[in-house]
Amino acid sequence: MSDSVSHDAKRPRTGGMGTAPPNRGPRDLANDRAVDALVRLLMLFFQTLPAPAARWTGRQLALLAWRLLKRKRQQMRRHMDLAFREEFTREQKEAWVRGNFEHIGLFIAEFARLPLLNKERVCELCDMSAANVFHELLAKQNGKGLMVTPAHHGNWELNGYAVSLLGCPLLSVARPLDNPYLNELVDGVRERAGNEIVHKWQILWTLKKQLDRGRIVTMSVDQNGGTSGIFVPLFGTLASTVASPAELALASGAPVIVATLNRLPDGVHHKFHVWDIIEFPKSGDHEADRRALLTRINSAYEKAIRAYPEQWLWGHQRWKTRPPGEQPGADGLPPRAAADTK
Repeated sequence: MSDSVSHDAKRPRTGGMGTAPPNRGPRDLANDRAVDALVRLLMLFFQTLPAPAARWTGRQLALLAWRLLKRKRQQMRRHMDLAFREEFTREQKEAWVRGNFEHIGLFIAEFARLPLLNKERVCELCDMSAANVFHELLAKQNGKGLMVTPAHHGNWELNGYAVSLLGCPLLSVARPLDNPYLNELVDGVRERAGNEIVHKWQILWTLKKQLDRGRIVTMSVDQNGGTSGIFVPLFGTLASTVASPAELALASGAPVIVATLNRLPDGVHHKFHVWDIIEFPKSGDHEADRRALLTRINSAYEKAIRAYPEQWLWGHQRWKTRPPGEQPGADGLPPRAAADTK
């Protein structure tokens, strides 16, 4: 389809990543520069250490945070209560909370060391055999692109870096960090392997055109979608979910791949997982199609989180935005979603 075509049925609708960025007010640039300098020093520190020492240091810093941040531990456990209800014991959830802190500590050390990686080192650290799906699907797309909806699960930064080093550069959608200097640093690391980072505001039509040109577009939608999101189930509870992947998939016909790169029990190596490949035929009911596609993405996220429960961002308030008029249950948690959420 040519870039000049703008028929409503082909153009992604606004909402989520199609909206304008929020106005967060003026920044304290001196403070932003100080934070940026501190982060750069921390990254340099991790880069100068041998890899085992960097991982050990990251884990120890995380365990210190685990001991000190009691309110954050309570918040994470509440989110696990919301997801799993009574399916697992409090002791199991507490163990996952501690494991999540350790995972984030390792994640930080690994992100700092991304610039040291090359293709050979990535192949030593990561089992990327399942990533062949990108080449296989692109070969069937007749020049069109693919959509990937990873999550903030496992090592999502290493995930994109590794895929690009192995020959599949990504056009990745990211929310810009509030600190502009830190944002420049993080995006610079992400783009070293050949990826291109675009910021999430008012870009749906641009992404549609890039899919038409054969690009691989990625966006994570496992965080709260706010008031512009669509309520679909996640772990059986309605969760406001950014609609952009559904809009783009329906407008472009691109398959949607849900994939994560997860840490293995040795704490060093990772494995690339494809949790679902969604090739979604349109029914003619756009609203129903959006909900069905987003429900399937969330279902794939749930599979990933259940497989590696300590590797998701449990500290994020995924279920914060609630449907109007909803009343919590006796346990203070949002009620379970009805079977038919359309």
